[in-house]
Amino acid sequence: MSRKSLLPALLALALLVPASAALAAGPSFVTGPQSGEPLQIAESHVANHLGSLGLTADDVADRELRDHYESSNSGMTHIYWRQIHQGIEVWNGDLAVHVANDGSIIALHNDFVPNIAGHSLSIGPSLTAESALSAAADYLGVALGTQPRALEAPQGNNLSTILGDAGISRAPIPARLVWLPFQGDVKLVWNLVIDRVDAEQWLNVRVDAATGDVIDSNDWIAHGSVPADEYRVYPFPAESPDFSAHVKAVAPADPIASPFGWHDTDGDDDHDFLDTRGNNVDANTDYDDNPGTDGDRPSGGVAGPLDFDFVHDTASDPRNSFEAAVVNLFYWNNIMHDWTYHYGFNEASGNFQVNNYGNGGAGNDAVRAEALNGDDIGNTNNATFGTPPDGFEPRMRMFRWTAPASLRIDTPAGIAGNYTAGTADFGADLANTEEAGTLEYANDGDDEGGAGTVNDGCQAITPTGLVDGIALIDRGACEFGLKVLNAENAGYIGAIVVNNDGDGTLNMAPGVNGGSVTIPSLFIGQSDGDAIKANLPTPGVTGALVGSNPDNDRDSDFDNGVIAHEYGHGISNRLTGGPSTTGCLPTTFQGNLTSEQAGEGWSDFWALMFATGPGNTPEEPRGIGTYLTFEGPGGLGIRNFPYSTDLGVNPQTYSVVATTNAPHGIGEVFMLAMWEMYWELVQRYGMDTDLYNGTGGNNRTIQLVIDGMKLQPCQPTQVEARDAILLADQNLYAGANQCAIWRAFAKRGLGVNADGGDYIRGDETEDFTIPNGCSADIFSNGFESGDTTAWDN
Repeated sequence: MSRKSLLPALLALALLVPASAALAAGPSFVTGPQSGEPLQIAESHVANHLGSLGLTADDVADRELRDHYESSNSGMTHIYWRQIHQGIEVWNGDLAVHVANDGSIIALHNDFVPNIAGHSLSIGPSLTAESALSAAADYLGVALGTQPRALEAPQGNNLSTILGDAGISRAPIPARLVWLPFQGDVKLVWNLVIDRVDAEQWLNVRVDAATGDVIDSNDWIAHGSVPADEYRVYPFPAESPDFSAHVKAVAPADPIASPFGWHDTDGDDDHDFLDTRGNNVDANTDYDDNPGTDGDRPSGGVAGPLDFDFVHDTASDPRNSFEAAVVNLFYWNNIMHDWTYHYGFNEASGNFQVNNYGNGGAGNDAVRAEALNGDDIGNTNNATFGTPPDGFEPRMRMFRWTAPASLRIDTPAGIAGNYTAGTADFGADLANTEEAGTLEYANDGDDEGGAGTVNDGCQAITPTGLVDGIALIDRGACEFGLKVLNAENAGYIGAIVVNNDGDGTLNMAPGVNGGSVTIPSLFIGQSDGDAIKANLPTPGVTGALVGSNPDNDRDSDFDNGVIAHEYGHGISNRLTGGPSTTGCLPTTFQGNLTSEQAGEGWSDFWALMFATGPGNTPEEPRGIGTYLTFEGPGGLGIRNFPYSTDLGVNPQTYSVVATTNAPHGIGEVFMLAMWEMYWELVQRYGMDTDLYNGTGGNNRTIQLVIDGMKLQPCQPTQVEARDAILLADQNLYAGANQCAIWRAFAKRGLGVNADGGDYIRGDETEDFTIPNGCSADIFSNGFESGDTTAWDN
């Protein structure tokens, strides 16, 4: 059993005895209340328990205190040490101790290398930093623009230096030696930070200092009085333009999280910026994907309260509304900052601020939020967030999303409108054009033995007598290219293939005959096709095959759920392992193995948290990014399944981590478990519409997830992440919700006997067991709200 299996037994025990007794009864690293300062308690505990931790005095002698802060919501102190050997740090070698406000140590995560001196390690590298950079460039498949060179002399045993960008990085490249635990050994490696010029990566690359082999990497990308400023936006808590009008939000800055408003950096009552810059966010356009140059920032005026009042023109190219886009992006990044501040993502825990106002943590790291990123170079249909350690500026990049082709029905009025359609990988290109005409149900005269397939176009189609006729053809047993070619040969100017197996759409492959087709064609869902057929031949249907058009494109700067999702990557990366370490959620493990990290799930969590209200239900399907996929409310969006507590709607459990798409599908599983927990707690405590200061089950869920991130170890399996949430409940709410949390996670395969293995996906064991004493009924409590005496909670 791995290091990741110590907590479940303790947590299960906590269900059967009072919380204080459970803590005292656990493994030796969990204690009862103690007196003294938290740091002294932690230091003393480590010194007195080296044996049970599997460490020697030499292993901890030179450790470095990396982060030490108190969580304002729980009173818990979080302490993170980094292992140092011969003046060189161990990569992700952290010892984390979490001390409750009564002096109890409620969790300890030990990733120090035991008996590191016994590895007979030498600090002398065979490879220079410059040679390591050349090796990294070869590994990445990029050509160096200039020869690697050091910009400053190496310092210390780790030979820390700064290399020039060598034409492959947006910025100079920090380089230093670190010890890397790797496949049971410890290697001396160069760690290089490369912010790649030509890719979607902000990399830490680790190069063996003896052989020059790249053996590991991780990517940081993965999104006074308060002035009465005004912003025309799609306001909190609206998910996107599909859920709200474009209206004014007046004085939205929170007086606790942003006491001097959103445009301050020096801590006084005057605006330091009159545009979309401030203490938490710097928002601008970045059409060429170059963070080194500033794009356009809309102005809010020159005196008094600022007024950012810009029109979002939904009927023209998104660049015509760049001012409104930047304002919405600025507003929502600030909303995320202020909202999560109330749950403990504050200065000391590594949030994003220029000026930390004396509240701890490192400043000068407001989010650089870039609207319509890379629009000049073809960046489309994505969004990213790069998270460096505390004190370094993160970067959010929001892209254009291209409009799909569609079928427009003009008459009759009863079915008029735009219908989602797939396109064809053959025939005429519909881009920026349309093909209009009269629809006709094409007839090929062949019922194939009475099977009723006279309209599938698999045989020669009867010539049309229509001028500008568009053939409606059923999907059948022949290739799409043949169907459309038969329609073209019959005189039709376009073709529409109707799905015979549901309402999904797809892009049609050419097959053998597609290369001969010159007319355009589309593919529509079965229900849409049935509605059209019901009006044929009378009263008749007219319409057009409409291609993609930039005027119909959408801008992700207006999808508030996607903005929240990207910002969420910054939250999970800063909180897991402490704010000084943002490499604890890599999507690969030990070089090239896919990890089971749940980062995409934590980010989806934020997208759903603010957009869920009293009108929503547990079973209701909830999509992500439905505005950008042109589906609207109720659509699937960009995930494998919609989120729902109904297993018939979303059947995924922990076992799918091994085979699903990475990283998004992997994160979906953990998000499902959190979604089950959300509705368990809402059932118990109700839903509070005050998302900043409320006390409902929705608020408690957010608090548990935030504190869980702080309590989980570096590179947490989903089982460990579950354990951290259970620990957070013990500390925050005296364990009042243990059964509710267990029911939620067990329903999705993360029960008592689930095993996460070693962070590599594919070695998971799912389990649906809940602890003895807990009811198996989901949303079952059996007592009045607030009664915590029964264990069926």
